[in-house]
Amino acid sequence: MISNVIKLLKDYKLRKHIKSLTAFIEIGNSAFYENFRLKINNPVTHKKYLKIGDNTIVDSVINFDSGKGEVIIGNNTWIGNCSLACNTKIEIGHNVFLSWGGYISDHDSHSINYLERQNDIIQQLNDYHSGRDLLTNKNWDVVNTKGIKINDNAWVGMNCIILKGVTIGEGAIVAAGSVVTKDVQAWTLVGGNPARILKEIPEELRRK
Repeated sequence: MISNVIKLLKDYKLRKHIKSLTAFIEIGNSAFYENFRLKINNPVTHKKYLKIGDNTIVDSVINFDSGKGEVIIGNNTWIGNCSLACNTKIEIGHNVFLSWGGYISDHDSHSINYLERQNDIIQQLNDYHSGRDLLTNKNWDVVNTKGIKINDNAWVGMNCIILKGVTIGEGAIVAAGSVVTKDVQAWTLVGGNPARILKEIPEELRRK
C-alpha cells in the first residue's frame, strides 16, 4: 500500500515537472522515466532545448547551466539515470544505450585561470545570499566548451564520464567506469582512464 502511494506521488511530481517545461521540449512518440529532470538556468522563451525522436526513454537529469545549448536524442534510444550538462550541443543518435551513473559535459564548468575561478566563488556567494540560483550570474564567456556526439548503435556503460569535444563512433562500446577525453573510433571497445581501444568489434557484428 505504501509503495503504491509513493509511486503515485512520484508519477504526479514527474507529470507536473514535465508540464511546466513543455515549451522547451520537442518530443515524438517517446517517454520520460521516473528520474527525469530538466533544469534550465536563465531560459530563452520558446527555445527548444531538448529534442527527442520516437520510441526513446529518457531517465536522466539534463542541465542547461547557461540558458544556452541543445540536446538532441534520436529514435529507439535508452538514456539511463545519468547526468548531462550542456552549454553548446550534445547529440545522441538512434539505437543508443546510455547506462546509469554516468556524467556527460560539453564544457569545463570553470576557467583554467585561477582568478576567474575566484570570481566564480564570489559570484556564487552573492547569488546565494540574494536567494538566487548559484549559476544565475556566472560568466560563461571564460569557460571552454565544445559539443559532444554519440553516434548510432553505441553503448556507453555504467558510471562513465564523457568530456567536451568527444565524438563516439557508430557501434562503439565504452566499458563501465571509463573516462572518455578523446574521440572513439566506430566499432571499437574502449575502456580505462583515459579510455583507450581494448579491441575491435568483429566485422560480423557490425551494421552492414
